[in-house]
Amino acid sequence: MKIIEKYTGTKTYMFPNGALATPEAMLERFPAVLTFVHIIETDEAGEVAFAVQNLNAMRSLYDLDSALTEDEAIAAIQEIVNTPQESTEASAEERTAAALEFIAMSSLPDEETV
Repeated sequence: MKIIEKYTGTKTYMFPNGALATPEAMLERFPAVLTFVHIIETDEAGEVAFAVQNLNAMRSLYDLDSALTEDEAIAAIQEIVNTPQESTEASAEERTAAALEFIAMSSLPDEETV
């Protein structure tokens, strides 16, 4: 499960490449991180910073109600990112059926025209 938390500029994280994401390193890589409200997408332990995002940009992206408080918006975003996406991939049964249909269709004789 991913955790979404408000960035406060006081916590040290780890970047996915293993480098330390100290408050100074975060400010160097993301200069606006303390100017505007930002959120961190992290692991359940709150150690790895997978993403740094502007909260209002994420509100717009996910079409969240502007009346939500920061905490409510962060909770809504966390729910969205942790909701499993519906699979659009064909199941094994559907792939097998399609293959059998193809075999059956390709074994039919060609239509003769008069």
